[in-house]
Amino acid sequence: MPLEHAILAFLDFGAQSGYDLKKSFAGSVAHFWSATQSHIYKALDDLEKKELVAARLIPQEGRPNRKEYHLTPAGRAELRRWLSTPLPLSPVREAWMIQLFFAHPLSNAEIGQLIQTRKEAVGAEIAALEEAQAVIERQKAAGGPGRARMASLWQMTLDYGAAYYRAEFAWLEKAQEQAAHLPPVE
Repeated sequence: MPLEHAILAFLDFGAQSGYDLKKSFAGSVAHFWSATQSHIYKALDDLEKKELVAARLIPQEGRPNRKEYHLTPAGRAELRRWLSTPLPLSPVREAWMIQLFFAHPLSNAEIGQLIQTRKEAVGAEIAALEEAQAVIERQKAAGGPGRARMASLWQMTLDYGAAYYRAEFAWLEKAQEQAAHLPPVE
């Protein structure tokens, strides 16, 4: 399961709590893989049952104890196995495309507004990815063993996200023009 394997990969960098993992997802891979806090904790529980991660309870004064997870040797082996296994294409699931597909009862203006709202959201994603470039630049500048290699792989995924959203934005501009000239509602 990709979520479990993503968690194993984040824990390969070092021990983290569920809250830390949520921040790690949001700050690095959110442009192609998201995870809710509840999904992360469920996956951590499953990984612990499979003995791929182990938890350590860290007492804290004035706050609840912190549960920090780390990879076990079996978890590291599973991560390596998964990383080297080609994955099949994932089916595309875009809820808003269902809206567009069945939008025939809406006016051209209403359809145009749906597309405009999507364009704004996609534009915001493009801007966020441009800001994420700074994180990669800091990794490149930090130097050290493996940093350049890691930063290059991060750059590849960032480039993918940027190309994906730029292509969608260009398609949305074309679709918005087409929506303005649709045949009338019958």
